Amino acid sequence: MRKTKQLNRLTAALLACAMVGLTACGGGSAASTETTAAQTSDTTAAAAGETSAAEIPTTVVIGVSGDLATLDPMDQMSTSTGDFFKSVGTQLYKRDENFELVGDAATGYEQIDDLTWRFTLRDDINFINGDHMTADDVKFSLERVAKDESLVANHYFNCIDHVDVVDEYTVDVVTTSPRPDMLSLVAMGSSTILPKNWFEENGIDAYIQAPVTSGQYQLKEWIPDDHYTLIPNPDYYGEPATWEEVTYRIIPESSTRVAELMTGGVDIITNVPVNEWERVSGNTEGDGTSLVYGETSSILLMILKLTEGRVCSDPAVREAIELAIDKEAICEQLLQGAGTPTRTRIASSVPGHDESLFGPENGNLYDPEKAKQILADAGYQEGELTLELTGSNNRYLMDNEIAQMIAAYIEAIGIHVNLEIVDSNVLSNMFSEKNIKDAFLVALSDGQYDGCYPLAQFCDPVRTEGMSDWNNPTAVELYQQTRSEMDEAKKYELSRQIQEICAEERPQIAIAQLKAIFGVNNRFTFSPQMDSTVLPGEISAAQ
Repeated sequence: MRKTKQLNRLTAALLACAMVGLTACGGGSAASTETTAAQTSDTTAAAAGETSAAEIPTTVVIGVSGDLATLDPMDQMSTSTGDFFKSVGTQLYKRDENFELVGDAATGYEQIDDLTWRFTLRDDINFINGDHMTADDVKFSLERVAKDESLVANHYFNCIDHVDVVDEYTVDVVTTSPRPDMLSLVAMGSSTILPKNWFEENGIDAYIQAPVTSGQYQLKEWIPDDHYTLIPNPDYYGEPATWEEVTYRIIPESSTRVAELMTGGVDIITNVPVNEWERVSGNTEGDGTSLVYGETSSILLMILKLTEGRVCSDPAVREAIELAIDKEAICEQLLQGAGTPTRTRIASSVPGHDESLFGPENGNLYDPEKAKQILADAGYQEGELTLELTGSNNRYLMDNEIAQMIAAYIEAIGIHVNLEIVDSNVLSNMFSEKNIKDAFLVALSDGQYDGCYPLAQFCDPVRTEGMSDWNNPTAVELYQQTRSEMDEAKKYELSRQIQEICAEERPQIAIAQLKAIFGVNNRFTFSPQMDSTVLPGEISAAQ
């Protein structure tokens, strides 16, 4: 296999084109920086030295690219919105600082049989309106997301047949089939426990106006497209909140986020573009700033529309498109090491991923001459095909530039590309509404950190209909087996088989597993978990 050691003429031309966008929006030269993700991984936000007790911050402002999707925890599957509900809400289980699943509202569980999970609840949890949390609230909440098909998260929770109240602080969650991933399912933000009596009296509209939650923080205010602010819940049952106030400012433009970090308008930012790495890491003005590197489960991929009559309905076209794209050049040159080529939707950090589809040697099939021959053998003339490709600007690391580069690669094998670049919120809405033309460039994370979860995107008919419109009976059957297989080794083997089918038939073309690059004011220490968001508990004042 060809391995990218240096840029060939085509890649150099593509990069030159993409860097025009970099320079225009970044304020620095991407070519000038030699900082890589590997070099920045040891950099911490405490590099500026000690902070006196009088200067220790009590508030933190975070600059993020996208807004909350909704204030209904069950009508969303957004990573950032889910993490918001992990901060303000309570779930049966949660992930600790080591990313291990531990009890939250639940003090423990017992598996009564293959279909029944018994959870014992804490008896000291109150909602912010004063209502006391009991088993009735858990039953109401889980059955709401499991039964209401209009909710976005329903297709993940519809495996729950019903919930029985055993006593005031004990519930039995009964599933339609065995669910080995139950603990990770009830740790998702979409399983946030709602106050039954209040909710039934006031309804979802009132909840969205002022969520009645029970987590470590509570929502002070949300100004859509501007900011949302969290303050401590004084009656929280666990460790008290660290921060007096946490504000998330919505700043879609990466250059603006960097400028706000450099001038002190925000303390932490997400998605620092490559051409700004050197400036952020070398900044000594005021307290100084640093780069912090984080692992993620986020896979950048193109979802393809396989509906009959669409350009990607032909397997030959899909294969040619993947062979046209030099994923390693994208990872090495555009992302500067903050990405790894892959051919699978499941990240290397997630149990069940197929190692044979991951990494520079296995994840990159770049062969443009073979791609041209495949198209010719299929009877297509150069310029005969047109691909409608949608990408985003400033939602993910270098997303605009990557979209441009991919479009140029595909053009180079004789397929014309109409590239549409939309902002973060528009992309989110298009994805939620399944508004996909031919190809849709998006980064998807794994909210459960279980290989079964990301496979739903391509093997659950509810998810694929109107999205990719791919329906492979073998993959669907294997996926259903995966969801209920209690033997871990067998489950992962089923997952591997599904990934092999997806890699062969290409309902999506995976590009890279992304790393997260944050900019941090040196007054703070930031230790991100395996995601691309910023949780209050991941931040502390530098000492």
